[in-house]
Amino acid sequence: MRRWPYRVLAVVASAAAGLVLAIVPSTTASAATCTTYYVSSSSGSDSNDGCSSSSPWQTLTNVNSTTFTAGDQILFQAGGSWSGELAPQGSGSSSGQITISSYGSGADPILNGAGATATIALTDQQYWTIQGLEITNTSSTTALRSGIQLQNDTTGILSGIHIVDNDVHDVSGYWNAKASVQPSTSSGIAFNVTDDNTTSGWDDVQITDNTLTHTDPGGIYIGSLTGLDHDINATNVVIDGNTITDAGGNDIVCVFCDAPVVQNNVAMDNGRRYSGAGLWTAWSTDGLWQYNEVARQYRKYSDGAAFDIDNTTSGTVVQYNWTHDNPYGFTQWCCSSGFGASSSVIRYNISQNDAASDAVFSGMGGVDSGTTAQVYNNTVYMGPGNNGSVTTGTPNSAVTFSNNLIYKLGTGGYTTGNTTWTNNLFYGNHPSSEPTDANKITSDPLLVLPGGGSAGRSTAAVYKLRSGSPALGAGAVISSNGGLDYFGNTVSSTAAPNIGAYNGAAVSAATATAGAYWPFEEGTGTTSADRAVHANTATLQSGASWTTGKVGSYAVNLTGSSTSWVDVPSTAIDTSGSYTVSAWVKPTTLTGNQTYASIDGTNISPFYLQLSGGKFTFVVRSSDSGSATYKLVTGTTAVAGTWYQLTGVYDNSAHTIALYVNGTLQGTTAFSSPWKATGDTTIGRAKFNGGNVDFANAAIDDVRMIPRAVTAREAYALGTGAAGYFQLDEGTGTTFSNLLGNTSDGYIEGDTTWAGSGKVGSNSLSMDGTSGTMGIVPSSVIDTGQSYSVGAWVKLNSLTGNQTFASLFGTKVSPFYLQLSGGKFTFVTRGNNSNTATTYTVQATSSATTGTWYHVLAMYDSSAQTISLYVNGTLQASTAFSSAWTTKGGTQIGAATYNQGPVDFTNGQIDDVNFYQRVLTSTEIAALAAG
Repeated sequence: MRRWPYRVLAVVASAAAGLVLAIVPSTTASAATCTTYYVSSSSGSDSNDGCSSSSPWQTLTNVNSTTFTAGDQILFQAGGSWSGELAPQGSGSSSGQITISSYGSGADPILNGAGATATIALTDQQYWTIQGLEITNTSSTTALRSGIQLQNDTTGILSGIHIVDNDVHDVSGYWNAKASVQPSTSSGIAFNVTDDNTTSGWDDVQITDNTLTHTDPGGIYIGSLTGLDHDINATNVVIDGNTITDAGGNDIVCVFCDAPVVQNNVAMDNGRRYSGAGLWTAWSTDGLWQYNEVARQYRKYSDGAAFDIDNTTSGTVVQYNWTHDNPYGFTQWCCSSGFGASSSVIRYNISQNDAASDAVFSGMGGVDSGTTAQVYNNTVYMGPGNNGSVTTGTPNSAVTFSNNLIYKLGTGGYTTGNTTWTNNLFYGNHPSSEPTDANKITSDPLLVLPGGGSAGRSTAAVYKLRSGSPALGAGAVISSNGGLDYFGNTVSSTAAPNIGAYNGAAVSAATATAGAYWPFEEGTGTTSADRAVHANTATLQSGASWTTGKVGSYAVNLTGSSTSWVDVPSTAIDTSGSYTVSAWVKPTTLTGNQTYASIDGTNISPFYLQLSGGKFTFVVRSSDSGSATYKLVTGTTAVAGTWYQLTGVYDNSAHTIALYVNGTLQGTTAFSSPWKATGDTTIGRAKFNGGNVDFANAAIDDVRMIPRAVTAREAYALGTGAAGYFQLDEGTGTTFSNLLGNTSDGYIEGDTTWAGSGKVGSNSLSMDGTSGTMGIVPSSVIDTGQSYSVGAWVKLNSLTGNQTFASLFGTKVSPFYLQLSGGKFTFVTRGNNSNTATTYTVQATSSATTGTWYHVLAMYDSSAQTISLYVNGTLQASTAFSSAWTTKGGTQIGAATYNQGPVDFTNGQIDDVNFYQRVLTSTEIAALAAG
C-alpha cells in the first residue's frame, strides 16, 4: 500500500480565489471540533467524538452529517470496510485542502457504494483530496453509478479536486451510447457540470496514480451529460500516471478542458461493453496527450480508436504515445465540417498492429474546414494479416503527412483526398492507393526488430533505426517540431530529421534468439526478415533470386549452383535439444542430394532436411565429424515441379527423429546423440567435411525453425497449409499464439481463463458467456471472399442463446458465425456487411449436449457456391451461398460481431481452432475431427 501526500505538478497553477462562485449547501455540523477525524469499522462507535484513533466513529453517518473546513482530514482505518455512499459536506480553501485518506497499517480501507449513485459524492464542493482508498460500487444490476462523482451545479468554477493513488474497481455503471448523453455521471471517476448553464467549470484538477479496474461504463470522464455548447473552462487539469484496465467503454475523456495535460497513463483491455475511444477530447483547446500507452482498446458500437480528437477542439497535440493491438486504430478525428477538430498535431508516436478492423488514422472527415492538421514523424507497423487501412475519410481541410515511417505487411490501403504527403517511408505491401510522395522511400527501413514491442513504452525501442537505414536524416524539417523525439532525442529546427519517431543515431541490430520464420515475402532485394521476431535476418547469395511462392506471393528460387543459397549469420535453434525444421519446397530437378535447410557445424551439419535419391529425407549425425554415424527417415518420392511441405522433428525426450511430408508422418527413428552446432543457419545447402555441399535446385518458401518438437497435430497443420492454427495450450498469461506465425498473437478478454485441460493438447480457453469474454486476434486469418474452412473443438456449459465459437469481425457484422443456435451447431453467413443482410444457415441434425467435446467445422466453397457444416467429421447439411464478401477485420474466438459490437459469447471451452483458405477434403476433415 502506497501512502504519500498528493503531488502538485509544476504545470498546475493555483486556483484564483476570485473565480470561485460555488454554492455550498448548509448542513448540521457535528458536535466534534477536531481537525482530524478517525473512522474504524472494527473498533469505532458513532457515539465517540471521532477526534482520535482511540475514539473513532464507526459508520459513514457522522461523516456524512459533518461540514468540514479547510485543513480537515477524514481518515479511515486501514483494513476496514464500509458500505454505502460517502457524501461529506463542506469545502476547503486555496490554503487548505480537506483530505480523505487512511491511518494505521494494513490494506487500503474499502469503501463500497453497494449500488449507490456514487461511492464518494462531492456536490458543489471544492478543495478536496481523496487518496489511498479502495473504492468499489457493485450491484447485481447496472445503473447510472460512479466510483467517485464530482458534481458542479453552480454557475461558477470549483477548484482543487485532487484524486490520488486510489484503487477504483468493479463499478456497475451504465451508459446508453445511442441516447445522445455522455457518461459524466457514470464512470470510475466522473466530473459532471450542469447543462443548465454554460459557465460552470473546474480548476486545478489532479487525477494521478490511480488504478481503475472493471469500471463501467468508463474510466475517467470530465464533461457533462450533453457534452456540447458549454464554456471551455476546466483549467489546470492534469491526468497523470493512472492505470486503467477493463473499463467498459471510454478510458480517459476530457471535455470543456482548456490546456489539459494527459500523460503517463496506461490503458489496456478496455471498451468491450460500451462504445467509445480510449483517450479522447472534445469541445476543448490546446490539450497535450503524451507518454501514454493504449493497448487492445475495443468497442461495443462505435469509435474504438486509441485516441480521438473529437468535435470543437483546437490545438490538440498527440505525441510520444505507444499504442498496440487496437483493432480500431491509433487516432481518429470527429466529426464533420463545422463540427470537427481543428489545428491538431500528431507526432512522434509509435503504433504497432493497430487498425486491423479500421484504419491507423481514421475519420479524416472530422478534420474541420478552414483549419490545419499535421501528422509527422510517427512510426507505424502493421504486421502480417493486419489488412486495415492506413488512412480513411476525406478531410475538410488539407492534412499533411510528413516524415512518417509506415511498415505495412497487410493488404489495406489509403484514402488520400485533400492530403499532402512528403518525405514518408512506405515499406512492405504497396497498394495502388499508396500516396504520391515526390520524396518517398520504399526500401527496408532497417528497424531493430519490427513487431517486437510489447507492454511498456520502453519496448518500443525495437523501432529505432539500424546502421544503413534509408530513414536516417531523410526527413523534412518541420517548424515548431516540439524539439524531442519519442525517445527524448533532440530534433533540430534546421537539420533534416530521421523519418519516423526515432531521431537518434543508428543503433546495433537486435541479438538473434532461438526460433525463426522466413515467409520470403519481400520479393525484391537481397534480405529476408525473420517474422518470428527473433532477429535472424536472412541474406540471399548472388545466385539466389525471387520467384512465385506457395504461401503468399513470393519464394526464393535456387539453381543448384555454389552461389545459389540463403545465409543466416546466426544459429536459429539449439540442435542439442528438441527442435523442428520445416519448409515448402518445389524441386526443379531430382538428382543428387539437395538440402533445403540446415545449420553449420565446424565440419558438418547436425541435420539435413533434404532430397536424396529422389526421395525426401531427414538425416541427423551424431557428432561434428565427417565420419560420424547418422540416422535418417526417408519419405515419399518427389515429383519435379510440385510443391511439398516437409517437416523434420527431433524430440530430445523421446530420443526420436520424425519426418512429415504434407502433414503425413513418413516414419520415426531412434536417435540419442544430438550435438550443438554454432554456425550459420543455411537455406538451400549444407556442410560436410568443412565444405559447402548439397546445393538445392528448387523453389523454397515459408521456412521455419522451431526450438521444440512439434506435435503430430502441429505438423499436420503445417503440412496441409493451414492459414491459422490456434492450439490454445499456453495455460498462463493473456496471449495465445498462431503456430503459423502469419498473424499477430491473440489475447484473451473479459472473464476468459485457461481451463487447465483441453481436447487436444494440454489446455483450452474457458469462457462464461458474459459480455466481453472472448479471444481476439488483431489480424485477418482468412479472406472470407474466397473459399475457406474453419474448425474448432468445443465443450459447452449451457445450450441457451447464440454462442459463436469462431468468426471474423466486420465493421458492422461478422461475415460468418460458427456457433450454437437453438441448441444445435450452426453455420451462418451474411450476404453483406449490414445488420439487415440476408442470412444463409446450415444446422446440425441433432441437438448438442453439455459437457461433451464436439468438433465443429464450417466450409465455404466459392466454386460450388455452397456452405457446409460438419460435426465430428460428419456432414450435417449444405446450402447455396453466393454472396461472400471480404472483411479486413480481426479474428474472434468465442464471440461474433453484430450491430458494430461483440455478441454471442460462448459459455464453455474452446480448443484447437483451425483456419484454412481453401475447401478441405473428406480425409482432412476426418483427420481434424479425430482429435
